[in-house]
Amino acid sequence: MGIYKTFLSILLIVLFSLPLGMSALILDGKPLLETPSADKFPVPAEIIKQTQKKLQESLQKFHFNGTALIAFHGEIILEEAKGFANFKTKTPVNIESGFQLASASKPFTALSIMILKERKLLDYEDKAIKYLPTFPYPDITIRQLLNHTSGLQNYMYLVDNYWSNNKSISNEDMLDLIISHHLPLNNIPGRRFEYSNTGYAILALIVEKITHEYFGDFLNTEIFSKIGMTNSFVYNRDQMEQDSGQVVGYTSPGRWAHQYYHDANNEILGDKSVFSTVHDLYKFTQALNNYELVDKSTLEEAYTKAILNNSRSVNYGFGWRLREDEHHNYIYHNGAWHGFASTITLEPDSKITLVLLNNTSASIATIKRDLLSIMHTQLDPYIQ
Repeated sequence: MGIYKTFLSILLIVLFSLPLGMSALILDGKPLLETPSADKFPVPAEIIKQTQKKLQESLQKFHFNGTALIAFHGEIILEEAKGFANFKTKTPVNIESGFQLASASKPFTALSIMILKERKLLDYEDKAIKYLPTFPYPDITIRQLLNHTSGLQNYMYLVDNYWSNNKSISNEDMLDLIISHHLPLNNIPGRRFEYSNTGYAILALIVEKITHEYFGDFLNTEIFSKIGMTNSFVYNRDQMEQDSGQVVGYTSPGRWAHQYYHDANNEILGDKSVFSTVHDLYKFTQALNNYELVDKSTLEEAYTKAILNNSRSVNYGFGWRLREDEHHNYIYHNGAWHGFASTITLEPDSKITLVLLNNTSASIATIKRDLLSIMHTQLDPYIQ
């Protein structure tokens, strides 16, 4: 017994004499017991608790109805599910509830084009007509579609006025409507930035033409399934109407809220109509920025401001808005459609990821600003 006591005493002396942040015991080259290192997470636990409380109070102040996730330095510090998915049935929102992303779907469309570019199946300078022979605008390039400088008019007016709401519509049908109604361009391609849902719907159609695959299936195979986004999908009317737990879009919160119902525009993909959860979207941002889906040089170009014909830059890359202020830079996309409001926002310098999904027409930009202000006030002093 004396030998074992001596060995145990020596082991304890060795363990407690190691500096903090070093592996306490190594077995076959691997740490058996590891002491947390201060440089792994730069903020004291008490400050994190205070921050969480303030973030929750902010969501309450804005009567937020939906799900929220905020991560800092790779750690989720807030995840919230508040309110109802369906006010009529009183079905509550839960953290895995799937929300229509609206225009926050566009990063997935841009990424699909980037994937095909890496496979040498297209080039950004290719004209769209190369893949869509009936496309009536021969000078528009894929790059111009990606960065909203194509000059295309919004297709939704045509669907609203010349398509039966009860008849299924595809992106190919949408292009046929544009062709048959001879829509003129708003401006010469490349002349100015003009946000275009039509451009992103055309990009989704180009993906379909190149891959001979439904765009929703391409997203599932090449992105969702690949990185474990198990609760993400594209709009399907039958699925929406049969799922009693499906999140419904409203004009506002409360008893006077008006519910949005099926709209044929929902079936057009590329510009909207991806449904996802905050956890799936967090996985997406991590996979994207760890170069699991496209390589570093491809992603850097997506995060680079577009250049107009007159050499001026615009605050948009490939599927992402780009903005900087005096202290921070932002890579983000917001969305708003039929009651759904969303944002995927990244702050690379501060290592903040913020995802908000709402179904009551909230002012998502206002809520986001308040939450980020709290994050910076609380945590910036701890960022080196």
